[in-house]
Amino acid sequence: MSTAKPPGGLVWFDEPPPPPATDQLSRERVVAAAIALADESSSGEITMRAIASRLGSRSPMALYRYVGSKDGLTDLMVDEVYGEITVPPPGDWRACLREMGLSAWAAVQRHPWFARMAFSRPPLGPNALRLYDSAFAAVDELGLDAATRVGFINTVLGQVFGSGLALLEELAMRSRTGLTADSDLEESARPYLERIKAEGRHPHYIRWLAEPDRSAEVVTFEQQLEWQLDGLQRLAGERRT
Repeated sequence: MSTAKPPGGLVWFDEPPPPPATDQLSRERVVAAAIALADESSSGEITMRAIASRLGSRSPMALYRYVGSKDGLTDLMVDEVYGEITVPPPGDWRACLREMGLSAWAAVQRHPWFARMAFSRPPLGPNALRLYDSAFAAVDELGLDAATRVGFINTVLGQVFGSGLALLEELAMRSRTGLTADSDLEESARPYLERIKAEGRHPHYIRWLAEPDRSAEVVTFEQQLEWQLDGLQRLAGERRT
């Protein structure tokens, strides 16, 4: 019977331990170099060759001994960032989920690529499991069914990852076009928006463009998170009655 592992297997699944560290390479060094390179890239894209070069290794293939595969490296990178997210001890479920959301958003801002990679691999590493265990403990007080409990947690994390994907794409667009400042973006769009106004085919959008307060206050992630928590609080109250 074949013992070959299917491609794309999680690094946590029956993987042998990595070999002993050398002066140049270890699992921790490979993961740290990969994260640093992804942080520096506007798109978050990295290659094994670039990681090897950063570590002073002549062979990118040598890295696979420590991470198993490119998917294995992704698992390790994602779980490393999950380790930056905090959930307070149980006591006030809303405060716990708020802190989880704010902490996760701070992690995404440091590592925008995390939002994309987190969607690509199951959260089964030790740090991800620790995070979910703490979040489940926080919502236990609500007495909700299993599907609703994970729904509460994923509503908050979904807001984080959705906002993170938008941030990642915006950073890539700004790097690609050279429109790095908001004023640059506004100026580049001005002729097109003036034409839309002149055509008059979208009256509600035109009215919104003309409103003096439309950009006075950008809706922040923190405000969006509070709206999410308001909805979850109402749902929790309904489920208790």
